[in-house]
Amino acid sequence: MENGVIHGDIIGFLPDATLVIDRDGIVIAWNRAMEELTGVSADSMLGKGDYEYALPFYGERKPILANLVFMPEVEIERRYNSVEKIGDTLVVDIFIPSFGADGIYLWAKASPLYAPDGEIIGAIETIRDITDRKRAEEEIARSHQNLIEIINFLPDATLVIDRDGIVIAWNRAMEGLTGVSADSMLGKGDYEYALPFYGERKPILANLVFMPEVEIERRYNS
Repeated sequence: MENGVIHGDIIGFLPDATLVIDRDGIVIAWNRAMEELTGVSADSMLGKGDYEYALPFYGERKPILANLVFMPEVEIERRYNSVEKIGDTLVVDIFIPSFGADGIYLWAKASPLYAPDGEIIGAIETIRDITDRKRAEEEIARSHQNLIEIINFLPDATLVIDRDGIVIAWNRAMEGLTGVSADSMLGKGDYEYALPFYGERKPILANLVFMPEVEIERRYNS
Protein backbone atom coordinates (compact mmCIF):
# COMPACT_ATOMS: atom_id res chain seq x y z
CA MET A 1 0.00 0.00 0.00
CA GLU A 2 1.44 3.33 -1.06
CA ASN A 3 2.29 6.00 1.46
CA GLY A 4 -0.45 8.55 1.93
CA VAL A 5 -3.30 6.27 0.83
CA ILE A 6 -4.19 5.32 4.37
CA HIS A 7 -4.15 8.06 6.95
CA GLY A 8 -3.50 5.92 10.00
CA ASP A 9 -3.98 8.67 12.53
CA ILE A 10 -7.41 9.55 11.13
CA ILE A 11 -8.54 5.92 11.04
CA GLY A 12 -7.21 5.40 14.54
CA PHE A 13 -9.57 7.98 15.99
CA LEU A 14 -12.69 7.17 13.96
CA PRO A 15 -15.60 6.52 16.33
CA ASP A 16 -16.67 3.36 14.49
CA ALA A 17 -14.65 0.17 14.54
CA THR A 18 -12.56 0.19 11.36
CA LEU A 19 -10.07 -2.11 9.71
CA VAL A 20 -8.17 -1.92 6.44
CA ILE A 21 -6.79 -4.82 4.42
CA ASP A 22 -4.62 -4.77 1.34
CA ARG A 23 -5.22 -6.81 -1.81
CA ASP A 24 -3.54 -9.80 -0.21
CA GLY A 25 -5.90 -9.67 2.76
CA ILE A 26 -3.25 -8.41 5.16
CA VAL A 27 -4.44 -6.12 7.97
CA ILE A 28 -2.81 -2.70 7.68
CA ALA A 29 -5.12 -0.76 10.00
CA TRP A 30 -7.09 -1.80 13.10
CA ASN A 31 -8.30 1.18 15.03
CA ARG A 32 -9.00 1.82 18.69
CA ALA A 33 -12.73 1.32 18.33
CA MET A 34 -12.03 -2.06 16.73
CA GLU A 35 -9.79 -2.95 19.66
CA GLU A 36 -12.62 -2.08 22.05
CA LEU A 37 -15.24 -3.98 20.05
CA THR A 38 -13.22 -7.16 19.65
CA GLY A 39 -10.85 -7.07 22.61
CA VAL A 40 -7.99 -7.67 20.17
CA SER A 41 -5.15 -5.16 20.10
CA ALA A 42 -3.85 -3.57 16.93
CA ASP A 43 -0.35 -4.81 17.76
CA SER A 44 -1.53 -8.41 17.65
CA MET A 45 -3.59 -7.99 14.46
CA LEU A 46 -1.54 -5.73 12.18
CA GLY A 47 0.25 -7.69 9.48
CA LYS A 48 -1.98 -10.72 9.89
CA GLY A 49 -3.73 -12.40 6.97
CA ASP A 50 -5.42 -15.73 6.24
CA TYR A 51 -8.72 -14.23 7.47
CA GLU A 52 -7.39 -13.93 11.02
CA TYR A 53 -9.42 -10.74 11.40
CA ALA A 54 -12.59 -12.84 11.19
CA LEU A 55 -11.72 -14.85 14.29
CA PRO A 56 -12.84 -12.26 16.89
CA PHE A 57 -16.26 -12.12 15.24
CA TYR A 58 -16.98 -15.63 13.98
CA GLY A 59 -14.51 -17.85 15.79
CA GLU A 60 -13.33 -19.13 12.42
CA ARG A 61 -11.36 -17.92 9.42
CA LYS A 62 -13.71 -16.76 6.68
CA PRO A 63 -14.17 -13.80 4.32
CA ILE A 64 -15.64 -10.67 5.85
CA LEU A 65 -17.30 -7.78 4.05
CA ALA A 66 -13.99 -6.14 3.17
CA ASN A 67 -12.93 -9.26 1.26
CA LEU A 68 -16.05 -9.08 -0.89
CA VAL A 69 -14.84 -5.78 -2.32
CA PHE A 70 -12.37 -7.79 -4.42
CA MET A 71 -15.00 -10.27 -5.68
CA PRO A 72 -16.98 -9.94 -8.94
CA GLU A 73 -20.47 -8.57 -8.35
CA VAL A 74 -22.11 -11.73 -9.67
CA GLU A 75 -20.17 -13.78 -7.12
CA ILE A 76 -21.29 -11.51 -4.30
CA GLU A 77 -24.92 -11.81 -5.39
CA ARG A 78 -24.66 -15.59 -5.62
CA ARG A 79 -23.01 -16.17 -2.26
CA TYR A 80 -24.11 -13.24 -0.11
CA ASN A 81 -27.69 -12.24 -0.92
CA SER A 82 -27.98 -10.12 2.24
CA VAL A 83 -25.31 -7.69 1.04
CA GLU A 84 -26.48 -4.42 -0.50
CA LYS A 85 -24.30 -2.75 -3.12
CA ILE A 86 -24.44 1.05 -3.34
CA GLY A 87 -22.05 2.24 -6.01
CA ASP A 88 -18.75 0.61 -5.12
CA THR A 89 -19.69 0.30 -1.44
CA LEU A 90 -21.06 -2.84 0.21
CA VAL A 91 -23.42 -2.62 3.17
CA VAL A 92 -24.89 -5.32 5.39
CA ASP A 93 -26.74 -5.83 8.66
CA ILE A 94 -25.82 -9.12 10.29
CA PHE A 95 -26.42 -11.04 13.50
CA ILE A 96 -23.50 -13.08 14.82
CA PRO A 97 -24.81 -15.48 17.48
CA SER A 98 -21.34 -16.68 18.50
CA PHE A 99 -20.09 -13.21 19.47
CA GLY A 100 -20.11 -12.69 23.23
CA ALA A 101 -22.69 -14.20 25.55
CA ASP A 102 -25.84 -13.21 23.66
CA GLY A 103 -24.65 -12.56 20.12
CA ILE A 104 -24.29 -9.19 18.43
CA TYR A 105 -26.02 -7.23 15.68
CA LEU A 106 -23.59 -5.40 13.44
CA TRP A 107 -23.95 -2.87 10.65
CA ALA A 108 -20.95 -2.95 8.33
CA LYS A 109 -19.83 -0.97 5.32
CA ALA A 110 -16.87 -1.78 3.08
CA SER A 111 -15.39 0.24 0.25
CA PRO A 112 -12.42 -0.20 -2.07
CA LEU A 113 -9.28 1.87 -1.76
CA TYR A 114 -7.78 3.11 -5.00
CA ALA A 115 -4.28 3.98 -6.14
CA PRO A 116 -3.85 7.20 -8.15
CA ASP A 117 -4.08 5.17 -11.37
CA GLY A 118 -7.49 3.79 -10.34
CA GLU A 119 -6.30 0.32 -9.37
CA ILE A 120 -7.97 -1.20 -6.31
CA ILE A 121 -5.23 -1.73 -3.77
CA GLY A 122 -7.17 -2.44 -0.60
CA ALA A 123 -10.47 -2.25 1.24
CA ILE A 124 -11.68 -0.41 4.31
CA GLU A 125 -14.47 -1.76 6.48
CA THR A 126 -16.37 0.15 9.13
CA ILE A 127 -18.39 -1.77 11.71
CA ARG A 128 -21.01 -0.47 14.12
CA ASP A 129 -22.61 -2.34 17.01
CA ILE A 130 -26.37 -1.88 16.53
CA THR A 131 -27.43 -4.47 19.08
CA ASP A 132 -29.24 -2.02 21.37
CA ARG A 133 -31.22 -0.62 18.45
CA LYS A 134 -32.13 -4.08 17.16
CA ARG A 135 -33.17 -5.29 20.60
CA ALA A 136 -35.36 -2.20 21.00
CA GLU A 137 -36.93 -2.85 17.58
CA GLU A 138 -37.59 -6.46 18.55
CA GLU A 139 -39.21 -5.35 21.81
CA ILE A 140 -41.40 -2.86 19.96
CA ALA A 141 -42.39 -5.58 17.50
CA ARG A 142 -43.27 -7.94 20.36
CA SER A 143 -45.31 -5.24 22.09
CA HIS A 144 -47.07 -4.45 18.82
CA GLN A 145 -47.91 -8.11 18.28
CA ASN A 146 -49.21 -8.44 21.84
CA LEU A 147 -51.41 -5.39 21.32
CA ILE A 148 -52.75 -6.77 18.04
CA GLU A 149 -53.61 -10.05 19.76
CA ILE A 150 -55.46 -8.21 22.52
CA ILE A 151 -57.36 -6.12 19.97
CA ASN A 152 -58.25 -9.22 18.00
CA PHE A 153 -60.15 -10.69 20.94
CA LEU A 154 -62.00 -7.53 22.00
CA PRO A 155 -65.77 -8.12 21.96
CA ASP A 156 -66.45 -4.86 20.10
CA ALA A 157 -65.67 -4.41 16.42
CA THR A 158 -62.32 -2.61 16.36
CA LEU A 159 -59.95 -1.35 13.71
CA VAL A 160 -56.64 0.48 13.98
CA ILE A 161 -55.07 2.75 11.36
CA ASP A 162 -51.65 4.37 11.36
CA ARG A 163 -50.95 8.03 10.63
CA ASP A 164 -51.00 7.30 6.91
CA GLY A 165 -54.47 5.81 7.15
CA ILE A 166 -53.26 2.25 6.63
CA VAL A 167 -55.18 -0.50 8.41
CA ILE A 168 -52.92 -2.31 10.89
CA ALA A 169 -55.63 -4.10 12.91
CA TRP A 170 -59.08 -5.41 11.97
CA ASN A 171 -60.36 -7.70 14.66
CA ARG A 172 -62.63 -10.73 14.58
CA ALA A 173 -65.66 -8.76 15.74
CA MET A 174 -65.06 -6.32 12.86
CA GLU A 175 -64.92 -9.26 10.47
CA GLY A 176 -68.25 -10.45 11.85
CA LEU A 177 -69.84 -6.99 11.62
CA THR A 178 -68.69 -6.15 8.10
CA GLY A 179 -68.25 -9.54 6.49
CA VAL A 180 -64.77 -8.42 5.43
CA SER A 181 -61.82 -10.55 6.51
CA ALA A 182 -58.74 -9.12 8.18
CA ASP A 183 -56.58 -10.68 5.47
CA SER A 184 -58.32 -8.63 2.80
CA MET A 185 -58.26 -5.37 4.79
CA LEU A 186 -54.90 -5.27 6.55
CA GLY A 187 -52.45 -2.98 4.78
CA LYS A 188 -55.19 -1.17 2.88
CA GLY A 189 -55.52 2.61 2.81
CA ASP A 190 -57.28 5.25 0.74
CA TYR A 191 -60.30 4.97 3.07
CA GLU A 192 -61.01 1.42 1.91
CA TYR A 193 -62.13 0.60 5.45
CA ALA A 194 -65.10 2.96 4.92
CA LEU A 195 -66.48 0.91 2.03
CA PRO A 196 -68.17 -1.80 4.14
CA PHE A 197 -70.05 0.91 6.05
CA TYR A 198 -70.75 3.69 3.54
CA GLY A 199 -70.20 2.10 0.16
CA GLU A 200 -67.74 4.89 -0.62
CA ARG A 201 -64.27 6.00 0.39
CA LYS A 202 -64.51 8.72 3.03
CA PRO A 203 -62.97 9.60 6.40
CA ILE A 204 -64.31 7.68 9.36
CA LEU A 205 -64.15 8.61 13.04
CA ALA A 206 -60.63 7.23 13.41
CA ASN A 207 -59.36 9.63 10.75
CA LEU A 208 -60.66 12.60 12.71
CA VAL A 209 -58.14 11.87 15.46
CA PHE A 210 -55.44 13.31 13.18
CA MET A 211 -57.41 16.47 12.31
CA PRO A 212 -57.18 19.81 14.17
CA GLU A 213 -60.11 20.35 16.54
CA VAL A 214 -61.32 23.39 14.63
CA GLU A 215 -61.43 21.32 11.44
CA ILE A 216 -63.47 18.63 13.15
CA GLU A 217 -65.93 21.21 14.49
CA ARG A 218 -66.26 22.83 11.07
CA ARG A 219 -66.83 19.67 9.11
CA TYR A 220 -68.54 17.41 11.63
CA ASN A 221 -70.74 19.60 13.81
CA SER A 222 -73.03 16.70 14.58
